[in-house]
Amino acid sequence: MKKTTSPSSKRSFLARFGEKKGLIAVGIIVVLVAIFFIFKAFQGAAIGSGSEPEVSYSVYTVREEDPVLFDGIVQASEIQEEYYNESNGVIGELLVENGQEVEESTELFTYTNEENQQLLDEQNRQYSRLEKRRSEAETELANAKKALESANANIAKSNRTIESTGQEPVDQDSEGFAMNTEMDAAQNDLMSYESEKAEAEATIDSAEMSIRDLNEQMEDITFEIEKLRSGITTTIKAKFSGIVELMQTNISSIQASEQPVLRLMSKEQKIDASVSEYDYDKIVVEDAVEISPITSDRIVKGKITNVSALPMQASAEGDTSSSRYPFTVIPEESIQYGFSVQVGVKEETLYLPQNVVIKEEDGTTIVFVNKDGVVERREVQVTDDGNLYVLESGLEIDEEVIMDPDMDLADGDEVVVFYD
Repeated sequence: MKKTTSPSSKRSFLARFGEKKGLIAVGIIVVLVAIFFIFKAFQGAAIGSGSEPEVSYSVYTVREEDPVLFDGIVQASEIQEEYYNESNGVIGELLVENGQEVEESTELFTYTNEENQQLLDEQNRQYSRLEKRRSEAETELANAKKALESANANIAKSNRTIESTGQEPVDQDSEGFAMNTEMDAAQNDLMSYESEKAEAEATIDSAEMSIRDLNEQMEDITFEIEKLRSGITTTIKAKFSGIVELMQTNISSIQASEQPVLRLMSKEQKIDASVSEYDYDKIVVEDAVEISPITSDRIVKGKITNVSALPMQASAEGDTSSSRYPFTVIPEESIQYGFSVQVGVKEETLYLPQNVVIKEEDGTTIVFVNKDGVVERREVQVTDDGNLYVLESGLEIDEEVIMDPDMDLADGDEVVVFYD
């Protein structure tokens, strides 16, 4: 007997499995809907309990402003540049080496002036000629003085002879005749000696005058000789302690170059920077600064020593122009010459945005401080500075103040804050 099969039994196993999957999907959807309604029910219960939802605020943290930065270049505080000076002659010798440290008054290099040497030789020859003539005049003077002394002695002797002869009686005999002859001879001698005396005195006057003239000429030549002698070799010395930088070491090349023979840089350094007119008031002499070489993370402390009252240049930016003023900083530690650095000037001023400060009717100004989610109402002293307020007192660094606060906030209120 044949077995019969019902229509339902003819459906494949896969068809029956698909129906089961559909039922499972429907069941999942029902469960999710139920969960959603349960959540809404709990949420409604929470709202109906009478507690108000918390309000969220942004906060501003009181902080020091970042330093204002200025670009600068490290330089020697003193620089001595010596260029070739043709009037001094030719460079004779370099006395120092490149990179050498020297003390003040150290001899750096010398000039030799050949033209002055020739002039000096001529002046020395002329001096020698004058010296010889003076020697001759001095000899002539000495001889004339001896002749004068001799003439004076002979004159005195002749006068004594004449005087003694004239006092004796004159007889008209041979003896008397002899006496008259002796007197005549004495008188003749006297005249001759007086002539010698006059000649000696004239010679003395002439020799003394000649010696005076020669001495004056020799003094003038001596002055010229000393002047020329000092100009023959000119020595250039260091004006301060420092480090030598030689441009070249070949003397002939140095004399043909427009570069300095050498440059002496002091060990003490300075940093030249400039500030615009907008930040001019932030640069104050004696203020401490932080110096950062742009090639490293190193920070060197320094001090502002000079701020110019006159602008160094004008720079155009768009339709506006601003003047720049040079200022000088002295670093406390050595930095490589020529390095570019940034000079950081800290502002001691604390700023507050306008949307954290509330002005009350009585003129007081308040802020709402966030203390771990709890509000503290606090009075502050501020000064209007355009788009910001300058904080005078009432807040400390790192304290948080609520931005755009609700005026209904009061001490002790709890708030939710978030940070931009």
